[in-house]
Amino acid sequence: MRNFKQSRLSLARSLKLSQLVVFEAVVSAGSILAASRELALTQPAVSKSLHELERYLDQDLFVRSKKGVALTEFGRLFERHARTMLLELRCLSDGLNAWQMGVSGHVVVGTLITASAVLVPEAIHRLHEGAPDVEVEVRVGTNTTLFPALARGDLDVVVGYLPHDNDFLPGVIHPDRLHHQTLYDEALCVVVDRQHPLAARQGLTLRELHDQEWILPTPDSVAYSAACAMFDSEKLPLPARVVYSVSVLTNMGLLRRRPMVALMPHLAAQRFEESGLLSRLSLGPLEAFAAVGYSVSSHRQPSAACQRFIEALRASV
Repeated sequence: MRNFKQSRLSLARSLKLSQLVVFEAVVSAGSILAASRELALTQPAVSKSLHELERYLDQDLFVRSKKGVALTEFGRLFERHARTMLLELRCLSDGLNAWQMGVSGHVVVGTLITASAVLVPEAIHRLHEGAPDVEVEVRVGTNTTLFPALARGDLDVVVGYLPHDNDFLPGVIHPDRLHHQTLYDEALCVVVDRQHPLAARQGLTLRELHDQEWILPTPDSVAYSAACAMFDSEKLPLPARVVYSVSVLTNMGLLRRRPMVALMPHLAAQRFEESGLLSRLSLGPLEAFAAVGYSVSSHRQPSAACQRFIEALRASV
């Protein structure tokens, strides 16, 4: 019998995972013949694998008889460790398969404040209905910060208003580095709190609302020009009493506390109205001011988990 100290390196070099699989199958089946059938291998192939394993370990693993095989004392020691290693192997296999199928993994989503209020939460909800183990990290910012992060690989996908032209992108990013996909065209609508005195009024005009206290998009936002165009179309200046904000959370809080009128993206307003939180005023359709969609890198294939998130995005509109 050899007398040497086993090291991790010598074990890693000499032991084969296939030998552990064969060994465990023989233990479970109780015979070499039954194990060969379970593994779809020939009986000599199973015997050879066991002999090679015993020869390396310089110990008998089984006591063989006409009735089958039984573990030796050393075999029972080896079997405890082999079972642990095979369990980790199965976990690794399951994890890799789950990652490739998109039911696990990690997705980092960049989004504008507006998209983070309704579209992104809805997409995450739909994603987790089919893949609850996917971790989602949401980072809120502007396109001028989100797009460079996407190009660097810090983000997997950006959700929000898509650029109209190259001026919307920082000069350091070549347009070919990003791929943009439109989900829908966004328009603004006029909203008030459900308890606002004007909530039940029909046939209101913008001129009648002009003296109200308003919440309008900030001048640096994509929606600001659409807000200005709305008042210009009626030959009206911007209202005198204005709070400029694109924070949906802040705007909802203001509408609940003060009798204000607000401009809000149509999709968000529709969802909040369905939840009984506000009312849309019927001023007629307003023109779309931007395309809403998602952006990914043109040079990296999205992971399966990211692909699932994108599918959830498409199903959310």
